[in-house]
Amino acid sequence: MPSINYKFILKSAFCLTLLFVLNACSFSKISKNSYNNKKKEFSIRNSALCNVQKEIYVAYTEPKKAPMVGMSYRGQGLHREETRSYMRSSDWAEGHKKRYSKDNGKTWSNWESNENEKQEMGDFTQSGGESQSGTGPYDPISNRLIKPVFQRILQGKPETALSILWGNKDRLFWDHGFYQLSDDNGKTWSKAYQLKYEIGADFDPNNWVNKDFLFYNEMYIGNAIVLSNGSVIICATVPVPYHDDEDLTYPSIFPNTYRENCVAGAICFVGKWNKLRKNYDWMTSNAIFLPRKISSRGLVELEISELKNGNLLLIMRGSNAKLNITESPGRKWYSVSKDGGLTWGPVKDLRYDTGEQFYSSATYHKIIRSSKTGKLYWIGNINTTPANGNYPRYPLQIAEIDENKPSLKKSTVTIIDDRGEGESEFVQLSNFSILENRETKDIEIYLTRLGENGGGADVWTANSYKYTLSLFTNIKN
Repeated sequence: MPSINYKFILKSAFCLTLLFVLNACSFSKISKNSYNNKKKEFSIRNSALCNVQKEIYVAYTEPKKAPMVGMSYRGQGLHREETRSYMRSSDWAEGHKKRYSKDNGKTWSNWESNENEKQEMGDFTQSGGESQSGTGPYDPISNRLIKPVFQRILQGKPETALSILWGNKDRLFWDHGFYQLSDDNGKTWSKAYQLKYEIGADFDPNNWVNKDFLFYNEMYIGNAIVLSNGSVIICATVPVPYHDDEDLTYPSIFPNTYRENCVAGAICFVGKWNKLRKNYDWMTSNAIFLPRKISSRGLVELEISELKNGNLLLIMRGSNAKLNITESPGRKWYSVSKDGGLTWGPVKDLRYDTGEQFYSSATYHKIIRSSKTGKLYWIGNINTTPANGNYPRYPLQIAEIDENKPSLKKSTVTIIDDRGEGESEFVQLSNFSILENRETKDIEIYLTRLGENGGGADVWTANSYKYTLSLFTNIKN
């Protein structure tokens, strides 16, 4: 266990930054003498699956300072919450603020500071945790919203703690997962309840650095869903014991390094509402994982969904960073549960419905079911060349999921956006906010095109865009 060093100065973090932390990387130096934050201000792309409208949502106001946007509904109905911040260094966001709309974005409240999400204690920073923004699905059994909550405790200056990790030095942060409940449609939230898969101390708001808390029940929390059988599920990346002498010779990168002799695997917490306690009783599933020779960073950014046949689908990101990309191609991975999430089958590479494999870099992805078409869609990066770790991060596509196999229907793969002519190879069409508009039933994506004006420090000279996907309802495949 690394020792705790009380020497650093604190700074805050916001949950939007958490999304970027697993994508840390270095950018090549590409100089640029001028910038254009009005290019491609508005465009429409037609396809067989949907129409895609692209527009600048927030333009950058100065070079090397990228605006970041988060958009979500607050509970049921048409109340929206928008968050904004900016980034000018890898893995860290600043200047957080938020606003609200009661009419689906037609009118908005004034902006208010969102800096209350940062908390400090001595030489430590808490990122996320009980005060983080966001929402979660509605459970009709409990008549509550349930929101998964990610907490990261960082030692010292957060930017330094993160850069030390990516420099293959000691880890100076600890991750845990919680959930919160709301019985008033997201206006207020309960205290954060910790999720556990092993014995360990509870989080103490008066003593963050208890080693019996920090080094136990670490996890990188995924999404939450409410099942048709009345259960709720929260998925998470956790350390899974795995020792193989040959496999130990392969590179192992965070979060595979959460714990010695472990790899970063996946489990699910399955909850049933307890009326007497007015809370959930939880069970944990079996753990699934990949060896280091296949994914040097384990299974992360888990995305769970329920299929029409009642089975559950878990799609996960792997990484071939520092591996031979020919022997260990970049893929997305999946597993299926047929018993409500308690038992998961073997991890397999996600393919097209034709049986063909495809490349996918170690990037963010989401699953969404359209209430307009009733179909399930995957949104993420499918690469035309072998992926190498986190790259390339383009194009960004949407594809319908074949819920019987499961797989991606190749004939439906549609490009949402791609690297433009003359743009840097480091352009990033990943790390986005997504929702379905509850009036129009269109899919909205909010994404900052980091790297659109070059690499190096210029990667942060980027606009935030809004993509509107209007799905067709008469597609036969």
